[in-house]
Amino acid sequence: MKILDSRFSRVIEIIGNFVQLNLVWLIMCLPVITIFPATVAMYGIVRKWISGRDIDGIFRTYFSLFKECFVQSFWISIGWFMFAYFLYLDYHIMQFTGSFLILGLITFLFLAITVYLFPSMAHFDANWKKIIRNSLAMAIAYPLKTVLLVSILLVTIFLIYLFPISVFILGSGSAYLSYSVCHRLYEKLTK
Repeated sequence: MKILDSRFSRVIEIIGNFVQLNLVWLIMCLPVITIFPATVAMYGIVRKWISGRDIDGIFRTYFSLFKECFVQSFWISIGWFMFAYFLYLDYHIMQFTGSFLILGLITFLFLAITVYLFPSMAHFDANWKKIIRNSLAMAIAYPLKTVLLVSILLVTIFLIYLFPISVFILGSGSAYLSYSVCHRLYEKLTK
């Protein structure tokens, strides 16, 4: 019976950790300008979990990582939001011309770079140019992993759309799945 109790309590603890991480991430994303630093901090916690490193409480570690990565991820977010806005405008302009192929490829490439961007910022200590360049290189060099990561992102967005209450767990769950894929890739690349 003790084995069942310990397994059950461990499962509850893991679920609680995911919910706590997701809640702090959601709260820190409320000011829209902090979405990138908040997401990088969430990936930083997930990185520690996957690497088997101890954390000094979710909140303390999260805010430490948030402060540590704020400046770099904030400036990357400015450029990213501007590019996303231009893509959005281009889609509205293309409605009248009907030529979506090139814009669709650019959008997919943008998503592909984005899904590597957050894990890369959490994993590597590099300047913003190297982070973006490495994200682009990985998106192109590993097309199957890229499709998997984009699929994880799109399925998460779709599930949140269908079941809005799932927003309280799917962010950190999605980050865990995405970083798991990236972590194996990073280990292979650094050997």
